[in-house]
Amino acid sequence: MTIASTLTRTEGHLRLRAARVGERTRLTELECRAPLQVLRSHYLDAACPGMACATIVSASGGVLQGDRLEVSAVIEAGAQLRLDTPSATRLYRMPDARAEQRVELTVKGDGYLEFLPEPSIPFAGSDFRAHISCVVDEGATLILAEAVTAGRAARGEVHQFARYESVVEFSRPEGPPLAVDATLLDPADGLASPGRLGGHAAVGTLYVVRAGFGADLLREAAASVEERGTQAGASLLPNGLGAWLKVLGPDGPAVACVLAAAAAAAHQEILGSPSPRSRRP
Repeated sequence: MTIASTLTRTEGHLRLRAARVGERTRLTELECRAPLQVLRSHYLDAACPGMACATIVSASGGVLQGDRLEVSAVIEAGAQLRLDTPSATRLYRMPDARAEQRVELTVKGDGYLEFLPEPSIPFAGSDFRAHISCVVDEGATLILAEAVTAGRAARGEVHQFARYESVVEFSRPEGPPLAVDATLLDPADGLASPGRLGGHAAVGTLYVVRAGFGADLLREAAASVEERGTQAGASLLPNGLGAWLKVLGPDGPAVACVLAAAAAAAHQEILGSPSPRSRRP
């Protein structure tokens, strides 16, 4: 007798709104459906005491096959928020169905958002698609990081995932997309070949969406990091959106280190104070 497998799909979401209340940024709206949750906000930046820092966590410990996850964050004018994750996002084996995640980031007026998750680790057989939509007002700021590794290298899982796809889209309110960046990794394409990842195992990107922000600062910050085997390049985003940095490296921690240094440099330049120290060990 054959027993048909039944796919259990999780449809989780996290929706939040941050607004300035008095002297501090508060999460004025928050709705979570498992496995996504957000921990209580902290205020870690002594130089910017009104800036809230919150961490997104997953009760499932990673992304499972068939998952449909949604994250929505709206930052009102005057609010300052930093979002991160406590550890790398594990993309587990997905033999029966792809997992998908949609992220919508809206930054209004002179609002400020840093969205700095840790790298994703695609396990062997994982198949993941993400779409990140960013709507940023002319006077607002968004600092966004994204990184993905080759897999669980310690277990010999280097580029053994089925597919990793991430599309990041930027626009102004009620306007068409002004910039689109796609990361498409398919081991069947020969990721180790020249013109793709070459000898690198991890790739990451930092986007700084802020009118008038230049690429030189990101380039200098990346060059100042003495991290083994990394290569980085920075340039301007189209349509006057700001600048971006692309990093290649031997593993997730190396790429994350360069991205963190560039994000800290952007934080310093824009807010005039050092970036708060991470609470992660």
